Amino acid sequence: MIYVTDTHPFVFYAIGQAKKLGRKALRAFTQAESKRATIYIPTVCFFELALLLESGKVRSNRSFAEWKARVEESGSFLVEPLTWEDIEEARSLPGLVDPFDRLIGGTANRLRCPLITQDGRIAKSRLVATVW
Repeated sequence: MIYVTDTHPFVFYAIGQAKKLGRKALRAFTQAESKRATIYIPTVCFFELALLLESGKVRSNRSFAEWKARVEESGSFLVEPLTWEDIEEARSLPGLVDPFDRLIGGTANRLRCPLITQDGRIAKSRLVATVW
């Protein structure tokens, strides 16, 4: 299976707080670790992560560079660059106000993959397929 992740599930999993993940989300990350699934991480998630680290809202022993290196080395978690198509897809999601949500949702729609997210606004919008 192939997924796209929102920022918060990626952070929960990476900092060892997998218990905060929903059952399906945890299964997706576990399968990715064992190479039975692939999870795309949109580049905007890394920018959002950088902002969360800078603000202290996310505390981690790892530097931003270490986060990036860990993902690049994993093979099961792939960084997905932002494309013009993602922006076009994001523009078709006016029900989502947060620009990060729109870009991440746009990436999931372009790739035709479910988005791993707990964000109720995204799930309720039904504009993006979600799992949690």
